[in-house]
Amino acid sequence: MLKKYKFYSVSLVLLIGFFLYACDQEKPTSNKAKYVFYFIGDGMGIQHVNATQVYLAAINDKKENQHLNFTSFPVTGFSTTYAANRYITGSAAAGTALATGTKTSINTLGLSADHSDTLYSIAHYANKAGFQVGVTTSVSVDHATPAAFYAHQPQRNMYHEVAHDLINSGFRFYAGGGFIDPLGLKSKNPLGDVFEKGLEKGYCFIQDLTIPDTLLNQYKSIVYTTPNPDGGASLKYRIDRDAADVTLANITSLAIDVLMNPKGFFLMVEGGKIDWACHHNDAAATIGEMICFSDAIEVALEFYKKYPNETLIVVTSDHETGGMSLGNRLMQYEINISLLSNQKASLEKFNKKAISFKDNHNQKPSFNAYLQFITDELGLDVKSINGVQISNLQKAYSASLSQIDPLLNGINSEEYGSFDPLSVAAIQLLNQMAGIGWTSFSHTGSQVPVYTIGIGQELFTGQMDNTDIPIRIAKAMGISME
Repeated sequence: MLKKYKFYSVSLVLLIGFFLYACDQEKPTSNKAKYVFYFIGDGMGIQHVNATQVYLAAINDKKENQHLNFTSFPVTGFSTTYAANRYITGSAAAGTALATGTKTSINTLGLSADHSDTLYSIAHYANKAGFQVGVTTSVSVDHATPAAFYAHQPQRNMYHEVAHDLINSGFRFYAGGGFIDPLGLKSKNPLGDVFEKGLEKGYCFIQDLTIPDTLLNQYKSIVYTTPNPDGGASLKYRIDRDAADVTLANITSLAIDVLMNPKGFFLMVEGGKIDWACHHNDAAATIGEMICFSDAIEVALEFYKKYPNETLIVVTSDHETGGMSLGNRLMQYEINISLLSNQKASLEKFNKKAISFKDNHNQKPSFNAYLQFITDELGLDVKSINGVQISNLQKAYSASLSQIDPLLNGINSEEYGSFDPLSVAAIQLLNQMAGIGWTSFSHTGSQVPVYTIGIGQELFTGQMDNTDIPIRIAKAMGISME
């Protein structure tokens, strides 16, 4: 009887062992993130996210917020953003922190705060570990945030040198609106034509969203730039574009096509013009760029649904821009955010209309003509504009007519930024009536959100610093950043 009992015990152990083995086989063979998406909304704060959700609800007659896709991610945290030498950071210092896991000084890319040491990014280490690497953006491919993942320069505005760092980094894919100084015309020590030097190093420069396999097989690196860039070698604002214009979602899809391989990939995607719109205190353009950013994340989410046990998506920001709020002094407890749908062009484009308006009136339009121009362009009822708002418009009207240069060039910059007071005051009025507030034309020191889904998501809960994020991504990928 004892022997029989032992036989059954051994059989039971074997059966349990087989069951556990079978269950284990249903799980992924590795708990490491094989496909990683790192989304950075430049300038995106929690209020930009919230305002976009409220706006979408308002224009769709919904009583509750319409969630952006990433706000439903299972893990949410918050990140501090300060630089090594200033609490309110800049994009180069913040980008370097998000890329390398180390604080640096303002305007520095991929170097220590005193420029004595080279800092390497998670993209560099992922590439070294055998992952295919992509760096993409909605602004120029040599701009601060994308550059932080491959460049090592003491000043972010050394665009020519940054571009040469790009062709020396050896990643598989890069994409954006274009290059700022590929020929070195603005450089003190030109290094040669980036396109010629890049071809010599096995880089292919394209402007087509469809890439033949022959090119993919022939070149080690692909650089995509849009054939119809906007100002600053960027993609067009959503509010300004037409159906033929390239989007960040298009670029994200292209990146996946190029990078997909059995060993896995790391892809950084920057929504760069969120920041630009916020610097202009342009709420309608900001919300449009937030929607573009969410559309690009949707591409990654569709990928995640196919590979849920191998994919990690992290969404965050480098800093908050503009000090945006839902609510302002004049409107107090009221908002009417759907008014922003009346705006049909970004402040950049609206500024050109304001200058043309002045030109058509020999630089001296009457105030009533200006008021009619605003209400016509922005779909406002002049009767809804109160006395305080009229006074603000009159002040801007006087400032505009008294300036010499119609493009402003810094005059009244503390109050009107870098555009004609006529256009700035008009957009400010619309923002105010919609219930949007702004405190700055610059960055702020506010913490920013971190949203995560996928393998390793549990690493991103709670409070963290921006330097923690790439280190935690590396841990999720099972790679070293040393």
